[in-house]
Amino acid sequence: MYRSAKSPTQTGPGRKSSQTELGILKLIQAAPSISRVELSERSGLSTAAITGIVNSLLARNLLVEGVASATSIGRKRIGLSLRPDLGYVVGIDLGSYNLRIVVADLNGNVLASSEVDTLMSKGREFVLDRCFSVVRKTVAAANISQEEVLGIGIAFSGVIDVDRGLILSYPRPGWMHQWKNVPLKTIFEDEFGVTCLLDDSVRAIATNEKYAGAGRGLKDFVYVDIGMGIGAAIFIDGQIYRGFNGSAGEFGHMTVDEDGPLCCCGSNGCLEALASCATVIQSVRMAIEKGVASKVIDMVDRDITKITVEMIAAAAEQNDSLAYRALHEAASHIGAACSDLVNLLNPQAIVFGGALFRASPKLMLDEIRHLIRRRALEKSANDVSLLLSPTASDSGAKGMARLIAGNLISPLFLGELERKGDKESVRLAKAI
Repeated sequence: MYRSAKSPTQTGPGRKSSQTELGILKLIQAAPSISRVELSERSGLSTAAITGIVNSLLARNLLVEGVASATSIGRKRIGLSLRPDLGYVVGIDLGSYNLRIVVADLNGNVLASSEVDTLMSKGREFVLDRCFSVVRKTVAAANISQEEVLGIGIAFSGVIDVDRGLILSYPRPGWMHQWKNVPLKTIFEDEFGVTCLLDDSVRAIATNEKYAGAGRGLKDFVYVDIGMGIGAAIFIDGQIYRGFNGSAGEFGHMTVDEDGPLCCCGSNGCLEALASCATVIQSVRMAIEKGVASKVIDMVDRDITKITVEMIAAAAEQNDSLAYRALHEAASHIGAACSDLVNLLNPQAIVFGGALFRASPKLMLDEIRHLIRRRALEKSANDVSLLLSPTASDSGAKGMARLIAGNLISPLFLGELERKGDKESVRLAKAI
């Protein structure tokens, strides 16, 4: 939450006022169409002070007004958002199998999007060249020029050093050496000449969930994503918790069975090795190879290399024993790990997303709920809500667009002050 250092009556022109204006501008960017009353509640400033700040920002042509929803007594509140043409950002989700790209304004409104196969097997240089090309095509489809793009956010499913913009490792068999110690942030900045940000893909998805999904209005929640890998993002008081060195959220590498299979991280019995989509698919394939009967084999014309988690979920809905057991076992491991999360963090909610939950939401959630009630402490188990993500598969790209947009507000505001030659206000605003 942003709070001013002094009350508005103590803030002199050209001194703390620039800090206050920047703080309010950041609040508006984080919650487009926010009203003056809501700004007052979130900032701790009086409505009179908010009115003065907003009028100043409107006069600088940084904001636009629009009608927000009516209040309970019928009065209309005017929503405030950043001016849509202040600049644009690109969000990229560079996934193991799919490359998703969006072009958006600073409020998070998407102008154009693209999705193509990543084709990781063709090597890093091919993947990056392909990504550069699709970015340029998507920007053109948005009917804006390359010069109007102010920043690019890139999500990647690996171990990330956010501060250095470095991919430290990529725990996927066959591709590890290609993506070890890769300075992806610098590579994109050199290619496009704009500020770039690299972050973990699950944090990117969770960011979009906070703005536009089941996480809206929640302060303390955990987002759990189950796809070909497993990850999580933790929100505390509305902000992502990154941990001491940015590695928080490696939910997939919690040990749930010390005698379990070897994980790609080098440990045994990790949740990812027991409950990811890749594991579910592999367990069904192996059972079919051993002669276990299943409707799944008919769905792929007896070619087990074509089995998907969606097919397994469809077979389970038709009471296929093998498919049901595979999903139930995965859900049991996830539920056990989530019980530990509930005991440790006492979250308001756990939001579940990813391919496994899109394919089989009811079966997965029912089993996880049962495990949490059985294993977690009663009060925390009763407190937590288990929610399904309603967001689409491009959430990672949208989340990165929002993250990079948030990073650009200070430079935009400082640039406006510098154009006015207000050096003292620039110096004070940088103190935020």
